[in-house]
Amino acid sequence: MNKWKACLELIRFPNLFTAMADIMAGGWIAYGIWPNFHIGALLSLIISSACLYAMGVALNDYMDHILDKMERPERPLPSGRINRSFALALICILGICGLGIAFFVGWASFMIACALVACIYLYNGLLKKHHLFGPVTMGICRSLNLLLGISMIPSQLSAFWWMSLVPFVYIAMVTALSKGEVGEDFYPKRVWTMSVTIPVCSIAVLFFGGRETLFVTLIAVLLFLVWTFRGMYASIKLPNAIHIRKAVGTCIIGLPLLNAAIATSIGGMAAWLAVTIFMLLSYAWSRAFSVT
Repeated sequence: MNKWKACLELIRFPNLFTAMADIMAGGWIAYGIWPNFHIGALLSLIISSACLYAMGVALNDYMDHILDKMERPERPLPSGRINRSFALALICILGICGLGIAFFVGWASFMIACALVACIYLYNGLLKKHHLFGPVTMGICRSLNLLLGISMIPSQLSAFWWMSLVPFVYIAMVTALSKGEVGEDFYPKRVWTMSVTIPVCSIAVLFFGGRETLFVTLIAVLLFLVWTFRGMYASIKLPNAIHIRKAVGTCIIGLPLLNAAIATSIGGMAAWLAVTIFMLLSYAWSRAFSVT
């Protein structure tokens, strides 16, 4: 049981639901209304995305195990609850499963999944510590994950690729903010940049849909703003490591609410409900497992 719990900690189990929300939102963008969904493709890409996300965060800990001994000794690898050889095998299995499932959905999905894996390795292997390219690469990963959902109908990629710019900007800024999770330095510029990014992304989403979905999209956006600033408030007042870590966790769990707002602009209230359920699952499991 302890080994299973350590594995769930290693892959940041609550965060997997945020990756699933990307796919669900992408599905709504691609199909428009629920009755048109290809359920097999949707479920396959949800599993594929979860595998690739789990691979990425496990690889992050695998690459950072020496640093984590000093900064995050409670994590599964530095604490010795999981050995590195087991973690490496798990990373490989997750990556193969994620790519394999995407391949059977279609070539467009497979190519996007390959690009996603490449960005994950690029981030963890080379760019993580770069103050600009690290956050940009992580933002690209989230953008690709939304595109992976849209790829259920490949022709829709050219029509709606630009919607992926919102999660790109949002997660790039969350990643930049996360640089303040350790240590006792103050990071007011990062906190305030994130505080501006949240409403900018929200306003952008309001222009995605037509008049028929504007009201429900506005409600979805307001709920996203309430959730994120609920977590950001303490770090705005005092931008230290403890408050920033809480803010980052809240923003990560809040990503499905942003995805839900994007999906709502296309599919209305049904889309919001379908995506938001992943946020509720992520929040529920975050009570038991760390998300950062």
